[in-house]
Amino acid sequence: METVKSTNTWLSNFFLNIGDEVLAIKQTEGKGRRGNTWDSDYGGLYFSLVSPNNKLLPFITGISVVESLVEVKDNIQLKWPNDIIINGKKLGGILCESYGNYTIVGIGLNISNNILLSDAISLKDINYNLDRLDFIYSFKLNFNDNLSLSSEKILEKYTKLDFLIGKKIDWNKGSGIVQSIDVDGSLIVEVSDKIVHLYSEEVSIEKY
Repeated sequence: METVKSTNTWLSNFFLNIGDEVLAIKQTEGKGRRGNTWDSDYGGLYFSLVSPNNKLLPFITGISVVESLVEVKDNIQLKWPNDIIINGKKLGGILCESYGNYTIVGIGLNISNNILLSDAISLKDINYNLDRLDFIYSFKLNFNDNLSLSSEKILEKYTKLDFLIGKKIDWNKGSGIVQSIDVDGSLIVEVSDKIVHLYSEEVSIEKY
């Protein structure tokens, strides 16, 4: 599509089958978590697909994105629950929206679009040229492979890419040191010698 309000919204209205997908050149109402907007001007990648349900879909998607950015994958990390990080800055994001028997998985990546935020980065900034269709082809292969893995194997792969483990984080009700990720997708944090599980909180670390 040339322009849509949101690839996730478009698919929720017009999809026919699991595996249906849409790629947009521009989004006019790109969506992030918690109702946030996602700047989606020309030059980025805005892609969504219809997936079977899986409680670890944000992690499966993140792993698959990293594995598909072959030439720079060693420099990419994933920030729980849905951010794609390179050089400590946000390269992209993931938005999974459940619709009963299926989930729409959305990906936004900064490729050559102009970025206004100081904590964001594009592939152009690191001199990496990405062909969108090649990326999507590779992503779908990796996504289907990762979707078939056990929860334990998914978390094993994710943990190796995790940006937060071992770091002190803050959220609206406290702060603590990230220990790991549980099989239900929650973030395990140590707070004053006790363990707390975070499920959907916005977390931040110093200088992020």
